Amino acid sequence: MQSIKNLFCSFKIILPIMAIYATACAIATFIENDYGTRVAQLKIYSTWWFNTLHLYLLIALTCTLFSLQYWQQKKYASLLLHASFIFIILGAGITRFFSFEGVMHIREGEKSNFITASNLTLNIIAIKDNQHESYFLTPPLEEGYNKSIKIKIFNKTLELSHFIITKISPSKKDDSLSIKLSAHYEGITQDFLFLGGERQDLKFAKADFHDTRILISWGKRQIPLPFTLELKKFELTRYPGSMSPSSYASEINVLDREGKHVMPYRIFMNNVLDYKGYRFYQSSYDQDERGTILSVNKDPGKNMTYFGYTLLILGAIWVLFSKNGRFRKLANFLQEQKIVLFLVGLFALSSPPILHAQDIQNLTPEQMAQFINNFKNTTKHHTKKFAKIQLQNYSGRIEPIDTIATNIVHKITKKDGFLGMDNMQIFLGMMLYPNIWKNLKIIAVNDQEIKKILGLKPVDTHASFSDFFEDSLGYKLHNHIEEANQTNPSKRNTFEKNLLKIDERVNLTYSIFSGSFLKIFPLPDTQNWLDPISFFQQASPESSHQVSNLLKEFFEAFDQGVNNNQWKNLDSALAKITTYQKEYGNELYLPENRIKAEIFLNHSNYFSKLILPYILLGLLLFILVIYFILKDKQMPKWLNYTLYILLLVCTIAHTIGLGLRWYVSEHSPWSNAYESMLYIAWASAIAGAIFFRKYNIALASSMFLAGISLFVANLGFMDPQITPLVPVLKSYWLNIHVSIITASYGFLGLCFIMGCITLILFVLQKFTKNTYHFTQITKSINSLYALNEMSMILGLLMLTIGNFLGGIWANESWGRYWSWDPKETWALISIGVYAIILHLRFLKIKQISYVFSLASVIGFYSILMTYFGVNYYLSGMHSYASGDPFPIPTFVYIFVIITILLIILAIPKKDKIC
Repeated sequence: MQSIKNLFCSFKIILPIMAIYATACAIATFIENDYGTRVAQLKIYSTWWFNTLHLYLLIALTCTLFSLQYWQQKKYASLLLHASFIFIILGAGITRFFSFEGVMHIREGEKSNFITASNLTLNIIAIKDNQHESYFLTPPLEEGYNKSIKIKIFNKTLELSHFIITKISPSKKDDSLSIKLSAHYEGITQDFLFLGGERQDLKFAKADFHDTRILISWGKRQIPLPFTLELKKFELTRYPGSMSPSSYASEINVLDREGKHVMPYRIFMNNVLDYKGYRFYQSSYDQDERGTILSVNKDPGKNMTYFGYTLLILGAIWVLFSKNGRFRKLANFLQEQKIVLFLVGLFALSSPPILHAQDIQNLTPEQMAQFINNFKNTTKHHTKKFAKIQLQNYSGRIEPIDTIATNIVHKITKKDGFLGMDNMQIFLGMMLYPNIWKNLKIIAVNDQEIKKILGLKPVDTHASFSDFFEDSLGYKLHNHIEEANQTNPSKRNTFEKNLLKIDERVNLTYSIFSGSFLKIFPLPDTQNWLDPISFFQQASPESSHQVSNLLKEFFEAFDQGVNNNQWKNLDSALAKITTYQKEYGNELYLPENRIKAEIFLNHSNYFSKLILPYILLGLLLFILVIYFILKDKQMPKWLNYTLYILLLVCTIAHTIGLGLRWYVSEHSPWSNAYESMLYIAWASAIAGAIFFRKYNIALASSMFLAGISLFVANLGFMDPQITPLVPVLKSYWLNIHVSIITASYGFLGLCFIMGCITLILFVLQKFTKNTYHFTQITKSINSLYALNEMSMILGLLMLTIGNFLGGIWANESWGRYWSWDPKETWALISIGVYAIILHLRFLKIKQISYVFSLASVIGFYSILMTYFGVNYYLSGMHSYASGDPFPIPTFVYIFVIITILLIILAIPKKDKIC
């Protein structure tokens, strides 16, 4: 009895099994990336031992609650929090074994009363004496499968054996299996062959066994419904001027068994039809936009799972405010301590003639230089007016010309302020005077081998557009580009990667020269804005004549300004273009304040300017506290208050910046990697300013982390451009999910920093011989341990709630709240990792401060994998790289080595344990 109790109630067994579970999930994500979802399901997610792990965790959780007897200790908040997981696991189990999923395809004007199941099955129909029996089986068929399957048909045994399974497309990660098997029944053996199990249209192979006919198919079975759906109309809305879908919807009628009308309904993304236990989601559509594809599920476990989510959220909030909770006990401990700044130990121990546009075809180098210099000096103020003109980018978003000029010119030159001009000047100069700019060295080239191909000098950093072309050869890089594109992305070398980047810059340069980016003219009676050439091809003669006059007036006015420094006519020409946009742009034309806000964000480098204030103020707080400790004095309240106010000002400025980006983009600012890093930095700053404002260690750490996060956001491999949201991201559940789960990274990042600081203290403690210093360091370690655990509790609760709210978002958007996608799986792994760390204290480890700090440092790597690793190295719904390898930065290796060295150096001596 005691051994059974230990099996399910001892943390010495529970925590290692949780670690095994997390490790299995991690391995599965890499299997899925390399071999496909089906293989990951067969090897891990659908195996008996993985299901046994779920059962064990359910039993262990239940037994532990009874063993710890939270109700007798009046720890009702912890009881509610942990009990919620019982309901979540039970609900997930019901969903796993008793729900099913499928798709329904309907064309406009047609009806359907069946769905096609998502799972591949062996479908068997036996016919004898006008009677029939039907079976479907879901065996784990994969290459190498050699087991026999036996079923009873008309009280006799049908045996399926001798499976020969091969993949039709070995290079692809799909379910295209070729299956050959033998069926043995009533002494007769027949062979069956099926090609391609991914097809939805089942084709049965048949064979006669005496007086019994057996039909077998391998594929997706059809499930009849007790009602019918009729598609009246399918509607697809695209982003203006773009082929990207903004939303799509199905207008349907629900009919009963007899075909009588029950109700109309409109199904669209995040608006689900619930009817008789079935849920219908807008999933996809036919290419001709006259048919809809609805995903369907029937999930008896949903209500119990949602009930568990509700208990989880209530329990998490209650835990933070409960008088008997761990969080309050840690807060009380810190209030009782006279917190000594940890670094006291460290300091104690360390005691021409102007040219017209028509004359620029054949300029001498001196004349070209003079023209560029004149252009630079005379146009800067007036290009700012042109920058406010609105255009429609290739994704359909309306934005000021300034935005596309800022993004494109920086990509081409890899600099801001190139040639002493701002990006708007360069963009406009390239567009209006391509014959001059094609000979200027403006395209960044940093590869020596490519420089040789182009005929550049080794010291050259840029090439001209003309350098890439030769009369006899054409585009000099053509053959190399073709080879690079044909090479698997994972096998491209540095030369090939640089080649593709430079090719992109050349293409962008040509696009500016040709004016294809200048989509500033709304096509009347449409939502498309076009560049001049496209406009003349599509518009009516009257509209084309009107736009032609606008362009002529603009070009002449600008040329007059450059040559004679007379800009009055340019202002008039720009005003007429603006009037045209307002008249024909209709509701797409943006208000002036939004344009000003976007231009402000483009030029202010708003978030990058907060990096140094965050980092320096955090470090200054450390130094000042240390100074007053060495002086054996209290830090003056006015100084402490002043520092806090300055840090608070940074946080408020950061908040305003996020608000501006939200206002400009018209969606919450955490929809891509760059924005989420901005949000993590903000969450870290908020954590310090609100939750840890009384604790200088945590406050300084939070500000330092905020600065580092902003630094990472501005490293260059993250794209800061504002893009439209895909339809599935237009959900309030998304805003809640992403904001909470991303904010949790800020708290867990604080745990990492405080863990590192604590390890440094252990290093100092090993070498100090002064009893007073040893005592002071020990107090600092204890205080940091409490702060670290408090931050981890907050971070884990937010991570858990955010992850399960993401499940609600997914379930309300496409009908599946858990699909073992690598992103959600790694979030679950991180939850498991930090749950293990927080429960380490139950193991009664003597060196718990060291072990906890070490674990908080190592645990953060699961967050880095969840955030960066999945986004750039694994395929999935959340991936930014779709599985294509992204070079691991060198600093990551250095970071890991330093971490390992710190952990080793910090191992406490046995006679010096705090």
